[in-house]
Amino acid sequence: MGLQSVSKTILVLETFLVFEGGRSSVSNLARRLGWSRAATHQYVSTLAEAGWLVQNDKREYQLSPRAAVFGRFAIEYSGVPPEVSRAMVSLVETLNEPISYAVLNGNEAIIIERHEPRRPFAISQAMEPHLNLETSASGLALLACGAHVDGSRWKGMESVLEAARERGYAETHSDWLGDMVDAVAVPIMSHGECLGALSVIAPAGRMDMPSARAAL
Repeated sequence: MGLQSVSKTILVLETFLVFEGGRSSVSNLARRLGWSRAATHQYVSTLAEAGWLVQNDKREYQLSPRAAVFGRFAIEYSGVPPEVSRAMVSLVETLNEPISYAVLNGNEAIIIERHEPRRPFAISQAMEPHLNLETSASGLALLACGAHVDGSRWKGMESVLEAARERGYAETHSDWLGDMVDAVAVPIMSHGECLGALSVIAPAGRMDMPSARAAL
């Protein structure tokens, strides 16, 4: 059985991701958690002493640079599963479109590996690695299949996420960096955990969507 204090500490850190700008007063955090202000303050002050939270001039707390460094380290060294990297190389050859692997990172999805086709690509090569969870195919796949996603944060999207879970993929047609694009993403699962999302993206109308879904 896990230590309750550790679980609560992790919950406090994760809850900061719910607030706009990742900032919250102790009172607002207590209301969100459903805890007493005194108990919440004890956890917050302990995390601040340990260097995981910092307080601004409005007496709001937010995650510290130390937390950001830890997050970047985890993303870099947890790495992309070797099987996924090999599959990405094969998918680029099959679909002749960029293939990306993204993971959940707070309030967004972040691409940590991308493989490009050799031919020129109509969308800028300097692709934005940060993806909106609600509008990107990768973000929707991660939300739909993430066991630890707080569903209360995504009210109104239940039917969209349930459809993605049932199909086993998420699909979008949207404006991205000034271009209309089509994208398909599938969750990468291991022992019931969603490790990340594998996706393909192309200028709208260029990609055969059924073929892309089948290949992924």
